[in-house]
Formats: sequence, C-alpha cells, structure tokens
Amino acid sequence: MEDAEIALMFSLLTIPVAIWLQLWVKNRREKRRNVLGEEEFENTSRAFISIILEGTAIVGGLIMIIMGAGGVIKYVLNFYAA
Repeated sequence: MEDAEIALMFSLLTIPVAIWLQLWVKNRREKRRNVLGEEEFENTSRAFISIILEGTAIVGGLIMIIMGAGGVIKYVLNFYAA
C-alpha cells in the first residue's frame, strides 16, 4: 500500500502546481494589456515566444490537473474497493 500512498502524494502535489501555472499565465497576459484592454507586444519575436511559452504552460497545466485528479480517483477507488 506504500506505493499507492506515494502516488497519491504526487497526485495531490501536481494540482497546486497546475493552478499556479494557470495563474502565472493570467498575470502575464494582464501585464501586457494597454488602456483599451488589448494585448501589446514590443516586437514579433516577443509575441511568438510568449505564445509558445504560455501555450505550453496552459496545456501542461491542464495535463497535470487531469493526471492529478486521475491519481486521486484511482487511489479512492482502490482504497474503498479493497
């Protein structure tokens, strides 16, 4: 049962990290807004890097949330099934 508890701990740790990633992306986008509420970039390369970086963070965060929730559900099902 020790391995299942370790997997549960890692699953529970991934959820706050994923939420932090989502908030980090949100704050980055809010800092780039101008008076009219549009996102502004200094040049095209900064826009491209930002799109790649933020897109990776969003997709990675969502994957971590799914994996973390799946680990918790798997632990609960195994705990109550036995």
